[in-house]
Amino acid sequence: MNFITIIILTLTVLITVSESTLAQWNSNTAVNTLVCDENGEQSVTKMALCPDGSTYYSWFDSRSGSYAVYIQKLDVNGNIVFPAGGILVSNNPQNSSLVDWDMIADNNNNAILTFTDIRSGGSINPFAYMISPAGTQMWGANGVTLSDSVNSYQPNPKVVQTSDGNYVFFWLIGSGPRKLALQKLNAAGVKQWGSSPVLWTSGTAENYDWPAMIPSDNGSVILMFSGYTGTFISPSNYKIYSQKVSSTGARVWNASQDTVYSLGRVSGFYTPRLFPDGNNGAVYCWHDDRNSMNMTTGYVQRKNSAGVIQFPVNGTAVSGNTSNHHFSPVAAYMNSTGETYAVWQEANSGQTQWGFYAQKMSSTGVRQWGNDGIPVQIMGSDQVGIFNIVTKDTNAIISFNQSAGSGNNVIKAAKMGPSGAFLWSGNVITASSISSPKIRLNSVVNSSGMSILSWQDRRLDNGGVYAQNIKADGTFGPLTGVITLNNNIPDNYILEQNYPNPFNPVTKIRYSIKQNVSVNINIFDVLGRNISVLINTFQKAGSYEVSYDASLLVSGVYFYRIHALGENGNLLFSDTRKMILIK
Repeated sequence: MNFITIIILTLTVLITVSESTLAQWNSNTAVNTLVCDENGEQSVTKMALCPDGSTYYSWFDSRSGSYAVYIQKLDVNGNIVFPAGGILVSNNPQNSSLVDWDMIADNNNNAILTFTDIRSGGSINPFAYMISPAGTQMWGANGVTLSDSVNSYQPNPKVVQTSDGNYVFFWLIGSGPRKLALQKLNAAGVKQWGSSPVLWTSGTAENYDWPAMIPSDNGSVILMFSGYTGTFISPSNYKIYSQKVSSTGARVWNASQDTVYSLGRVSGFYTPRLFPDGNNGAVYCWHDDRNSMNMTTGYVQRKNSAGVIQFPVNGTAVSGNTSNHHFSPVAAYMNSTGETYAVWQEANSGQTQWGFYAQKMSSTGVRQWGNDGIPVQIMGSDQVGIFNIVTKDTNAIISFNQSAGSGNNVIKAAKMGPSGAFLWSGNVITASSISSPKIRLNSVVNSSGMSILSWQDRRLDNGGVYAQNIKADGTFGPLTGVITLNNNIPDNYILEQNYPNPFNPVTKIRYSIKQNVSVNINIFDVLGRNISVLINTFQKAGSYEVSYDASLLVSGVYFYRIHALGENGNLLFSDTRKMILIK
C-alpha cells in the first residue's frame, strides 16, 4: 500500500467518523434529528422499537412522482444505519388515497411491515414484508400476498408477533357487509392458516370495522373491532367487540365475540383504540355520547387474558366533569402497579377552548387523580392533535402535537409520577420547537427510560420524517455513560467490537452479561499500560453500551478488556479487543 492510498483511506475514515458523530441524537429541538426529507412527500410515518434499542422508521414516499414505501433505521445513539434517504421496500403502484398500515419490530430486531397497494388490480390489497437489521428483504422483493381476493377493498392491515415467534395479520374487507380477515405467517413468511385468510363475518347486515390487535399468551392474539348497522357515516346499534384467537385460529373466549361497549352512541368515523396490559390482557379506549346530551366522554375498559372485564360494564369514564367534552382517550397499563393511565383532549361545550388532561385508574377502574383528572395543558385556544402515553417503571411519559397557530405545530412531552407530579423541569418540555405543519406522532420508550418521538414534518416541503430523543431526566441529545440496551437475559457473555472503528474521538462499546456480576472494562495502550478505567460496577444480567472519549489520547492502537466477576471475585468471563484512534 503506497503513501497516497494510506492518506485516502485515512481521509475516508475521518469523513465517516465525522458523519457518524453528526448523526447522533440532536440536542437542538429547533433542528431535531433528520430521518429523511427527500423531495416530494414522506407521509403516513410509522416507528418501531427493537429489543437492542434501535428504531425503525417507515413511510410512503413520493420522491419519484408516485408513492413508494421506504424504511430507515437509527441505532440507540441516533446514528443513521441504512443509506441516506432510506431503503426502498416497495414501489408497486399505490392508490392516490393512502390508508392506514402497520409496522412492528420483532424479537430478532427485524422490521415487519404490512401495507396495501393496487399491484393486483383496481382495489387495494394487503401485503407483508420482513426487513432484516442489515436491510435485507427476508420475504422476497415483493413480500407476501395476504389475501386471495383481488377485487375487494381491503384497507388498514395490522400485525403483531405472537409469543411463539409467528406473525398474525388482521385487516378489513370493505365489501358489504364489511368483514374482517386474519392470516398467520411463520418466520419464513409461509402462511399457517391456509392459502386463504380466515374470514370473520356477522352473518347479518351488521358491518365490522376498525380492526385492532395485540399479542397474548400461548401464541394467541386479542382482537378488537366495531360493529354497526346502517352506513359508515350514520351507523346504528354501534358496538365494540373483542375476541381472543388461539395459535390455531380458533376463538377462545366464546363462540362469537365479547361486547366491550353496547350502548350505540359512537360516530362511525371514530377509531377505538386497543393497548396491551402487560399481563396478556387488553386495555380498550373509546369515546361516546351515551346520555344523548351532545357531550362526548372518553371511557376505558380492561380485560384479563381469560376475557374477564376488570372495570365496570361499558367502561369507566376518564373524567366526571359533565360540562366538558373528553375526546379520543389513549391509555397505557402500569404492569408494576396494576394501574391504567389515560390522556385525552378536553374541550368546553362550544369547542372554543381546548385542554389536555391525564388520569390514573386503579386495578378496578376507580379514578385516582381526582374527578376531573390533571391538566397537562390548561384550557386555551391551542388545540392538541395527536397524542400518546407510554409507561416506564412507575411513571408515565406523555407526548403530544400542539397547535402553534396558522396551521403550524410544536411537539411537547411530560413525565408524570404515580402521584400525578410532573417530573421534568418546567413540567412540560418542548421536543420540537420549530413551528411548522406536523402530522402524526409516534412514541416509544426503551429499557433505559429514553423516549423517542417521530413525526411527519412539513418544515421544508410537503413532508419529511424527523425524530427527537428525550433522556430519562428530560434532557435531549447524545447519550452519555452506560446505556441499558435491554434487560433480556443473554445466552452468553459477549464483548462486541467498538463502533465506529477507527474512531475520533468518541466510540461505543457494547457487551452482554448473562447473570448479575461485577463488570470491569479497562483501556490499555500497546505497551499494556492501563490508561483508563471505563466501568467498575455491579450490573444485572442484560445488554449494555458505554461511550469512550479518547480526546486526551494520541492517535494509535489501543485495547479494551472486560472482566466479569462473581460474588466471590472469581473470574467468570474475560475478553479483549483492539480499537484504532485516528486524529
